[in-house]
Amino acid sequence: MSKRILLGVSGGIAAYKACELVRAFKKRGDEVRVVMSAGAQEFVQPLTMQVLSENPVGTETFDATYESEIGHIDLARWPDVVLLAPATANLIARMAHGMADDLLTTVLLATDAPVVVAPAMNTQMWRHPRVQANLEVLEQTPRHTVVDPDEGELACKEVGPGRLPDPEVLLQAVDGAASEQILRGKKVLVTAGPTREFIDPARFISNPSSGKMGHCIARAAVEMGAEVILVRGPVALDIPYGVQTVEVTTARNMYRAVMDRAEDMDYVVKVAAVADWRPAEPSEEKTKKSQMAESLQLLRNPDILDELGDRFGPESGERGPILIGFSAESKDLVARARQKLLHKGAHLMVANRIGGPSSAFGADRSSIHIVTETEAREYPADTKLNLARALWREVVDYVPDVS
Repeated sequence: MSKRILLGVSGGIAAYKACELVRAFKKRGDEVRVVMSAGAQEFVQPLTMQVLSENPVGTETFDATYESEIGHIDLARWPDVVLLAPATANLIARMAHGMADDLLTTVLLATDAPVVVAPAMNTQMWRHPRVQANLEVLEQTPRHTVVDPDEGELACKEVGPGRLPDPEVLLQAVDGAASEQILRGKKVLVTAGPTREFIDPARFISNPSSGKMGHCIARAAVEMGAEVILVRGPVALDIPYGVQTVEVTTARNMYRAVMDRAEDMDYVVKVAAVADWRPAEPSEEKTKKSQMAESLQLLRNPDILDELGDRFGPESGERGPILIGFSAESKDLVARARQKLLHKGAHLMVANRIGGPSSAFGADRSSIHIVTETEAREYPADTKLNLARALWREVVDYVPDVS
């Protein structure tokens, strides 16, 4: 769903990155308005922001033309989220002390929208006790979220914290600030991606899972306030902002990572496409093709969801995490998902299609059915992130019947 984003830009070298942010918001369909401090205009021209945002840019509190078109109070009422990027030490100090000495700080005092603060500054300034004290004030202010800066080489050639995070991180922070916090205080474990079972150092058994759905479920859970652990197999995806990650390779690696943590979770979502079998005698050295047998002896891998179901499922009588499984099927999606639900002892099962042009493997969009013992609700084709958000809205309403 598109959002109304008010982007406040203050006067640091990272102001040029605000142009990338506007483009990123517009690309996904958000409406953007920009307010620039006097310092920001030394780095980026307001006309640039106007062209990129397709809206007038606010620069002066008493600009008669701007006030006649929008008005600073109407502007404060307009956004779903306010993002300050970059937020300089000066802007942070003025916010912390409730100042309203320019258009941007005036709007910040007048808005009821959530505010995301993305500091960017010299490393020594970032570490200064007064800056940290001011940030603590903002973090304790209702509806305010502070995104820590990245570490790396800065424009001043110092190396350390102070860089403005990449646009994708800030977009995730904005989405989280705008989301209903229905998972606040909850702990979530998500598995994602494939596993690999090595035949020798050059060959392995695996599957086409990209891990995208699992990453979207983890990201959506963070947006909604959860503390999230993502146990992921080998994938080429960025870690969602705010997610703790455990990297694994084999099914047995994943089994240990999940079983060691599951008891402390409120929800466990098993999205990973775990290899069912592994070679009985993997070789530590690459085997020549001429020396390989025509058949491969296999051993069955542990079934993670099945064991979780035995311990915490509806029939276990134990209070534990809500178990959500995924059923990837090429036909009879709902029937097979329900059969798997009952066999594995999960609370909910999500069915999606694999194979053919509408396969969920590797795609950015998919469709799903959320299946219980008695119902199946279909969600038509959408982005995997939107489907993940819809799944969580369904899941939080599920209350297990534990006698």
